[in-house]
Amino acid sequence: MLNEKNIFTFTTLAVAISSSLISATVIAKEAEKEQKTETIVVTGSLLGNSEIADLKTYTGNRSIITSDQIERTAARSIDTALQQVPGIKIKDETGTGVLPNISVRGLDSSRSGYAQILLDGIPMTLAPYGHTGQSLFPATLFMIDRIDVARGGASIQYGPNNVGGVINLISKPISTDWETSINERITFFGSNQNLFDTNISTGGAVNDDFSMRIDGNFTKGDSFREHSATDVKNLMLKTVWNIDEQNSLDTTLQYYDAFSELPGALNTPAYEADRTQSLRPNDQYNGDTKRASLKYTHVLDDSDIIDYGEFDITTFGHQSSRTFQWDYYDENSDTDGNLGTHWADTTQEATHLRNSPREFTVFGIEPKTSLLIDGDISQHIIAGVRYVNEDISYQLNHMNKSTLETTRLRDWHMDTNAMAYYISNKVGFFDDRLSVTPGLRYEDVRMTFTNRGDNYSQDNHVQEWLPGLSLGYEFSDSWFAYANAQRSLRTPQIADLRRQGQTPESELSWNYETGVRFTPTERSSLNLALYRIDFTDKSEYDKNINMFINIGKTRNQGIELEGTYSPLSLPDLTLTAAYNYLDTEQLDGEFAGNQLPYVSKHQLSASALYSIQNIDLGLLAYYYSGSFADLANTVEENASGTAGEIPAYTVVNFNVSTELFKQNSHGLKVGLSVNNLFDNEYYFRGLDVSPAGRVPAPGRSFSLDLGYTF
Repeated sequence: MLNEKNIFTFTTLAVAISSSLISATVIAKEAEKEQKTETIVVTGSLLGNSEIADLKTYTGNRSIITSDQIERTAARSIDTALQQVPGIKIKDETGTGVLPNISVRGLDSSRSGYAQILLDGIPMTLAPYGHTGQSLFPATLFMIDRIDVARGGASIQYGPNNVGGVINLISKPISTDWETSINERITFFGSNQNLFDTNISTGGAVNDDFSMRIDGNFTKGDSFREHSATDVKNLMLKTVWNIDEQNSLDTTLQYYDAFSELPGALNTPAYEADRTQSLRPNDQYNGDTKRASLKYTHVLDDSDIIDYGEFDITTFGHQSSRTFQWDYYDENSDTDGNLGTHWADTTQEATHLRNSPREFTVFGIEPKTSLLIDGDISQHIIAGVRYVNEDISYQLNHMNKSTLETTRLRDWHMDTNAMAYYISNKVGFFDDRLSVTPGLRYEDVRMTFTNRGDNYSQDNHVQEWLPGLSLGYEFSDSWFAYANAQRSLRTPQIADLRRQGQTPESELSWNYETGVRFTPTERSSLNLALYRIDFTDKSEYDKNINMFINIGKTRNQGIELEGTYSPLSLPDLTLTAAYNYLDTEQLDGEFAGNQLPYVSKHQLSASALYSIQNIDLGLLAYYYSGSFADLANTVEENASGTAGEIPAYTVVNFNVSTELFKQNSHGLKVGLSVNNLFDNEYYFRGLDVSPAGRVPAPGRSFSLDLGYTF
C-alpha cells in the first residue's frame, strides 16, 4: 500500500523525470546535431536485433529493458524485471521466477498464457498451439542480456497467441575475446530463508570463423516462505560458425531442470497471523526440458533489383515434462456434512493428493526470406512458412490419503500439426519517411484430441486468415508517429477440453494501436500509445467450478506513456517513468459491464540510475491499483478467499554496486540490492493448484552480488 515515504519517493522521481522530459524538447535541436549516424541492419525479423536503436521507428509500442536496467533496478528474476514496462503485471507466487505469471494489457492467464514468449526468437512455451502456458520456464536472469517487449505490430511474423504481444528474451552475447565470469548472488529473506544463485560462463572466439559460449546457472535454497525449497539447473551452449562471407550457422543446446516446493495460498486468519507460513505441505513442482535450435543464414548475391537479401531456415525442438502435486479436499468424502467452501480451502484438512504429469515433444521448422528493394519506392519484404508438430500427454491422478487408492481422472493426448504462412511488405515513400506495411498470416492447424480413459477421439481443424497493417511516419529525426491493426489467434488449449463433443472455440481478437514517439537524443525518448483489444469467445478460468469457460466478447483499452531522459550535461544520470491506464469490460453474459479479473486500472513506475566515482546507484518504484479476483467483481472477500477486492500495492527497490578491481580483462564487482525497501505487505488471490485464499507477495529481502571476470 502507499504510505508517506513511498509517496514522497514516487512523487520526487515523477516530478524530476517530467521536468527533464519537458526540458528535452527545448534542447532537441541541439541534440540532433550531436546524434551519431545509425547503421541500418536488415534482418529477416520484424524485431531486428532487439536493440535500443530498433525502437526509434518501430511501428508499434515497444520497450527494451537493457542489461544495465536489469542489474541496477534490483531485479530478482525475469518476471520482476518486467514490472517496469507499462501494461505488464506480475503475480509473484514464488519469489524465485520459476513459475512466472505475466499479464499483458489485462490479458490474465495462469502461467503467462496470452503472450508469445521467445528466447532468442525461438518459442519458449511448452506447445505453441495446444499449451501456451509457461508452466515450465527455461530461462534464468543471469543468462539474459536484455528483454524486448513488443506489445503491438508483430503478429504477422510471430504467432499464434500474440494478442498480448511478443516478449523476446535475448541471451548474453558471445564476446570477441575469450572471457570467463563467475557470479554469485545470495538473497536473504530472513528467518534463515536464503536463496543462492550461481552463474558460471565461459566463451569467445575459437578462431576467426567460430565462436562459442557455455553458461551454467544454478539456483538453490529457500524463498521467503515456509515450504519453498528451490533447486534449478540451467545449462546452455551457443555456437556461431561464420562459414564464409555469405553463410553462417547458429546453434543452441539447452538442458533445464527445476524443482520447487509451493507454499500455496493462505486462508485469511492464517495470512493475518503469519503470512510466511504454508498450510499446503505437499504442494510441489518438477519440470525438465532438453531443447535444441539451429539457424542457417545465407546472404543472397547482389542484383540489379535486390539491394540486399537473405534467406534463413530455423529448426527447433524440445522434449519436456512437468508435474504439479497438490493437496485436495474432496467434499464427497466428508461424512459429517462439514463441507468446505472450496476444494482448496486451507481451513479444511486435505483428504486427497493430486498430481498432473504432462509430457511434450515439439518440433518446428521455419524457412523465411528477407528482401530489400531500393528505388523511388523502397520495399522490405519478409515471407516465410512454419511447420510445428506437438505431441502432448496430459494426465491427472487422484489419491485417497487414507486408503492410498489412486484413480486416474484424466488420460488425454493431443497431436497437433500446424502450418503457418506469412508475408509482409514494408513500402517506403518520401525517402522512407512514410512506411506502409500490409501483411497476412494464414494458420492451418489440425488437432486430434484423444481421451484414453473414455476411449474416444475428436478432430479439430482451425483455419484462420490473420491480416495486419502498420503505418509509420517520420516527421523529423526526433518525431515518429505510428498506427497498426492486427488480428490475433489463440487455438483451443488441451486444458480447456472436458467433455465429449464440446470442443471450445478458438479465441480471436482485433488489436489496434496508435502512438507517437519523440527521440531527441540516443538516450532520451518519450512514447505515448493508445491501444484497444476486442476479443470474441474469450476464455476465463472459473475457480468455483474448476473449469475454463467462454465468457464471449470482451474489450481491453488503455493509454501507455513511457519516457527516458539522460541529460547531456549529466550523462551518468538516467531517469525513466511509465504510466498505464487500462479499462476492461465484459460485453456478454451474466456479468456484462464488469471489469475482467486481476486488472489494475492504473500502473506507475519510475526509476533513477546514477553513477558517481565508480559507484552505480539504482532506484525503482512501481505501483498497481486495486483489482478484482472474479468475473462478478466481488468487493467483499468470501469465506474461501477465491473472491474479493485485491488491494493496491507499491514496491520500491534499491541497488548499489561498484567494481572493486579492474585490470585489463580482469575485474571484480560487488553489489547490494534491497527488494521491497519499505517491506510493504500485499497479496494476490489463489493461483493454479492453490486457487483459494491469499497468496503473499515477497516482503523485504537483501541480495549480495559478487562477480569476477577474467
